[in-house]
Amino acid sequence: MPLILYYLLTGIVLIIMFSVLVAAHEFGHYLFARIFNMGVEEFAIGFGKPQLITWMKRQYRIPMQPGEVASIEHEDTSKLDIEAAPRPPEDIKIIESPEGQFLEETTRFTVRAWPLGGFVRIKGMIPEEDGSETTIAGGFYSKAPWKRFIVLLAGPTFSVLAGLAILIPLFMVEGTREFDNKPVIGAVTSKGPAEKAGLKAGDRVVSIDGKPISTFYEMNVIVRDSADKALHFVVQRDSQKLDLTVVPELDNQETNLLDENLKPTPIKRKQAKLKTEIPSHRVSVGFLKATSNAAMVPIEAVASLAGVVKHPSSFKDNVSGPITISRFAFDTVKDGIPSILELAALLSISVGIFNLLPVAPLDGGQMTMAVAEMFRRGKRLSIQVQGMINMVGLMCMCALILGVLFVDFGRLRSGNSVLKDPAPKKATK
Repeated sequence: MPLILYYLLTGIVLIIMFSVLVAAHEFGHYLFARIFNMGVEEFAIGFGKPQLITWMKRQYRIPMQPGEVASIEHEDTSKLDIEAAPRPPEDIKIIESPEGQFLEETTRFTVRAWPLGGFVRIKGMIPEEDGSETTIAGGFYSKAPWKRFIVLLAGPTFSVLAGLAILIPLFMVEGTREFDNKPVIGAVTSKGPAEKAGLKAGDRVVSIDGKPISTFYEMNVIVRDSADKALHFVVQRDSQKLDLTVVPELDNQETNLLDENLKPTPIKRKQAKLKTEIPSHRVSVGFLKATSNAAMVPIEAVASLAGVVKHPSSFKDNVSGPITISRFAFDTVKDGIPSILELAALLSISVGIFNLLPVAPLDGGQMTMAVAEMFRRGKRLSIQVQGMINMVGLMCMCALILGVLFVDFGRLRSGNSVLKDPAPKKATK
C-alpha cells in the first residue's frame, strides 16, 4: 500500500478510536447523572461549533422541589461554557401533575465539528457569584457532594472498563504476547547498530567474541555493557554462518535492566543497545487468565504514574504525546486489527487514570472539591476558592502539556518513540 494511504488510514483510525473511547468515558458521566436525576442537555461526540448532526433526542422528567427553578438567567450562555448554546423552547417544559411539579427536558445526542474529543453538558455546572446554581432543578450543584463525586468518577471508571472490555476477548482470541528467550534477532531498527553491521531479523546468534550464546538474556548482558566496543558476532542465517562486527550504541535514556526471563527489573541505567526487537510469540489463554492479564494493565499504569510523581526524572520515559501516539498508531495500522485494538485499550485505560489526577480541569480535580464539601457537610466552597483552585489547576495542566510536547518533539528529533504496550510485542535492545 502506498505510504500516503497508510497516513490517511492512520488518521481515520485515530479519529474513530478517539471518538469511541471518548463516548465510553462520557457515557459513564451521562449514565450516573441520569441515575441521580441530573439534567443532561447534550451528549456530544467532538467539540467546537457547529453541531453537525443531532442523531438522537431523549426526553426525561425531573421532580422539582420547593424553591427550585427550571434555569437561571444566562446559564446556557455563560462566558465559561464555550460549547453552550441557547436551548430550544421545546427542550424544556414545566409539567403540573397530581404527584407534583416536574421539569420535562430533552438530551440531544450530537456530533460536533472537531472529532477528537467530546463532552456531556450537565445542567448547572457553572458556579455563580450568588450560589444560585444550587437552586436549579436537576442541576449538578443541586445534588449532594457524594452524588457529584460518583458522577465525576464514572467517566474514568468507564474508560478503564472499556479498555478491559477490549483486552479480555482480545487476549482470549489472539493470545497474549510473551518474549522468546532464544538468541534470535527480532525486527531491526533502521540505521541502528544492528542494521549497520548487517544483522537481519531471524538471525540466530551463535557466539559473541568467542563465547557461546544460548539465550537472548546472555546476549543482552554482553551488549548492554559494551557501548562503542566492537563485538565479533557469529550468526546462523538459514544454512550459512556469518561473521559480523557489531558496535552497540549507548542509549541516551535510562531504561530498566532485564532479568533472566526478560522481565524488567526496578534497576534503571543507561545501556548499550543494538536497536533490535526481542522476538515474541502469542500464547492462547482462557477467560480467567485473560482477565487477570488485562487487570494488570491499569494496575501497572497507576504504578507508572506513581513512579513519575516519586521520580520526576522518569517523566520523559513514561509519557506519550500526540506525536508519539500518532507514530505508534501508524505502526499498529500496518500490524493489523489486533494491534489497533491493543492500542485503543491502552489509550482508554490511560485516559481514565489520567483523569483521576487531582487537578481542577480534570475529573479528579472536581472530585477533590466534592470531597472537601463532604467534610464541610455539604457546604459549598466559595466561588473565590473555586476560582483559585481552577486557576492553579489550569496552570498545572498547561505546564504538563508543554512538558509532554517538549518530550514528544525531542523523540521526533532523535527518532525514538515510547508507548507502553499492554501486551508487549516489542522491546528494543
